[in-house]
Amino acid sequence: PPEYFFDKNPENFAAILEMHRSGYFHISGNGCALVLQRDLEYWVIDELIMEPCCALKYFPQIEICNTEKEGDIIAKRKELKLADEEDFGSSFVGKWRSWLWNTMEYPWTSKTARFCAFFSLTMVLISTVTFIVSTIDELQENDHGEVEFPLLLKVIDVIDNISIGFFTMEYILRLACSPRKFKFMKGPMNMIDLLAIIPFYVSILLEGLEDFEIIGKAGKIIRLIKVMRILRIYKLVRHFAGLQSLFYTLQQAYKELGLLFILVAVAILTFSSLVYFAEKGLDVDRRDEGEMEKTFKLSFNTSRDSSSKVAGQLYGNHSWTFIESFWWGLMTLTTVGYDLNPETLLGKIIGGCCALSGVFILTLPIPIVVNSFATYYKNRMWRNEVNMRKRERTRQQAVELRQMQKLFLLKAMSSPGEGTMVAEQPDLCGDGQKTQVATARLHQATNKLSRIL
Repeated sequence: PPEYFFDKNPENFAAILEMHRSGYFHISGNGCALVLQRDLEYWVIDELIMEPCCALKYFPQIEICNTEKEGDIIAKRKELKLADEEDFGSSFVGKWRSWLWNTMEYPWTSKTARFCAFFSLTMVLISTVTFIVSTIDELQENDHGEVEFPLLLKVIDVIDNISIGFFTMEYILRLACSPRKFKFMKGPMNMIDLLAIIPFYVSILLEGLEDFEIIGKAGKIIRLIKVMRILRIYKLVRHFAGLQSLFYTLQQAYKELGLLFILVAVAILTFSSLVYFAEKGLDVDRRDEGEMEKTFKLSFNTSRDSSSKVAGQLYGNHSWTFIESFWWGLMTLTTVGYDLNPETLLGKIIGGCCALSGVFILTLPIPIVVNSFATYYKNRMWRNEVNMRKRERTRQQAVELRQMQKLFLLKAMSSPGEGTMVAEQPDLCGDGQKTQVATARLHQATNKLSRIL
C-alpha cells in the first residue's frame, strides 16, 4: 500500500486523528498554540469545534502568543530604527559622540558605562536621603531664625549642590550627544530628569527676589518647589529593569485595572447617593420642626482638646453635602472609616451594606488583576533576560567578526591585484554560502554593527 508523508508537526496529528475517529476535538497541553493553529489551517479544521474544556486553554494561549509575537516585532522595528538614528558616522567626532552616548545611556556596553550608572544611582540615593534628613525639626529655623545644628545643615546643602551639579552635567551631556534632541526631551524618563533639576534653579531665582514686593508669596512657592525635589527618586527607574517592567505591566493590564476602578466607582456613586438622600431627609424634618439649635453627640469637657471639638461638630444636625457623601462612600467602601457617620436608621443600614459590599468588590476582582499583572510582569522580565542574552551573543559575534576582518584584510592586502580589493568573506552563518564583498563595504558594516552594540 502507498505511504503518505506530511511534512508537518507530528505532536498535534494525534489529536487531529482522534477527532476524525471519535468526532470530538480535544488537544494536549503541550506545544505552542500558534503551531497548532497552523496545523488546523493546513488540515482545514475549524478551531471553533474544539470542546469547551480545551477551548478554555487554547484561545487565551493564542491571544497571549499573538500579543508577544506582535510585541517582539514592534521591539525589533524600534531597535532597527534606533540603530539607524544612533549612527553617528565614522569620523573622529562621531566616534567620540557614539562612545559618550553609549556610556551615558547603555550601562551594559562597557565597564566605564557600568561605573557611570552605578555612580548616578549612588547620587540619586544620597540626594534623596539628604532631602529626607533636611525636613527634621532640628534643622528648621525657629522664631529667632536660628538652627540647632547649623553645621549639619551646611553639609546637607553642599551635598545637595554637588548632586544637582552632577545631574545637570549628566542631562546636558546626554542631550548634547543624543541623535534626536526633541525626541530626547519629550521622553518620559528624560522629562523626569529635567523636572528633578528645574526646582533647584527656580528656587535660587526666587530667593534672589528678596528685595522685591513679591517676596511674601515667593516664600510659599520656594517651599513648594523644594518639595518637588523628591522627583529625583524616579530616576531609579532608569537603572532598574524591574521598575521599568512594572510600569510596562501597568500599561498592559489597563483592562483589569479599569474593571476594578469601574466597580468601585459604581458602588461609591450608588451608596453615596442613597446615604445623601437618607440623611438629607433628616435635615428637612429638623428644619420643618424649627429645630435650629445645634446638638452634639460628643460632650465637651475641659479635658478634651480642640480636635475633639472639631470631631464633635461633625455629628448632630450636620448638613450632608454630595461631596461629603462621596468621600464617606469611598472611605466606607475601602473599610478605612470616616468621622462623619449617618444618623438615621436607613442611613446606618445603607452604611452597613456599603461596608459589606466593599469587602466583596475589592476581594473578588483582585485575583483577576493579580494573575494578569503577574503574567505580564513575568513575560516582560523574561523578554528582558532574552534580549540581554541576545545582546551578549551579538557582542561576542561582533568581536569575532572584527578578528576575522583583520585576518581577511591582511590576506587581501598580501594577495596581488589592482583596483578595489575583493576577497571572500568568512562564512559566519554556517549555511555553506559565501559572498564576495568589497573590503570598504565590509569595514563600513562592521563599524555600524559596533555602533549598534
